[in-house]
Amino acid sequence: MSDQKNDSPFFIGWEAKTPKPIGAFLKKTALLLLVSSLVVAGIVTVLQSTVSTGRFDFGNVQEFTGVLIKSPVPMLVADKEVEGEKIFYLVGPMKYGFPTDVAEKHHLQQVTLKGTFIGDAQEAMIEVVDGSVASAGQAGANPLQVSDLGEVTLAGEIVDSKCHLGVMNPGRLKPHRACAINCLSGGIPPILVAQTADGQIAHYLLVGKDGSAIHDDVLEYVAEPVELTGALKVIGNRKALYFDPSTIKRL
Repeated sequence: MSDQKNDSPFFIGWEAKTPKPIGAFLKKTALLLLVSSLVVAGIVTVLQSTVSTGRFDFGNVQEFTGVLIKSPVPMLVADKEVEGEKIFYLVGPMKYGFPTDVAEKHHLQQVTLKGTFIGDAQEAMIEVVDGSVASAGQAGANPLQVSDLGEVTLAGEIVDSKCHLGVMNPGRLKPHRACAINCLSGGIPPILVAQTADGQIAHYLLVGKDGSAIHDDVLEYVAEPVELTGALKVIGNRKALYFDPSTIKRL
């Protein structure tokens, strides 16, 4: 047996005080961990971008005037800009799209309507108050020019336009999947959220190959990375992809 004496401090749990060397070490370690946590939190805060730039002016009902267009989805081409926008997708309250019969009745007519602004830096929408659409003029020509840009293949995520443009934050990705499915099932137009070559976010209205509205056909692909191929058109200043939903590819 060795008779060598060990002078190293030893911590005993029931003692009133921790030996000085161990206490000093624990204090330095705790301080270091605290400072590291604050630094990491600061870095994360700086690097984390805003989830969404969209907004929903809940409770602020305005009156809009302009030409109502029924397809490829109900839209209003406003007489004057509102928040820098003149083209608005139209939807109903809650998780419902704009009534088809109302869109058909007032197609290409000058109308007035009441609703709430929804929008982000790229697109805008109006949540129309039920029963507020009134004719203010005769039917005329479609004020929106349509340009055909040919066939393209796009990669991105299918979302419901209403939530993504500002009603929910975030209005995309897996946490929002169930809500998006309910909104699309209720008639909210789907859009593809994609990224351009320079890293910017782009929106593409999704419609059937023949220009018809699609909803149930894309539900199983919501909140997943997908690839779509179809004819890209510009309606006014809105980009729309006309495609066959059966050709959607998961990535």
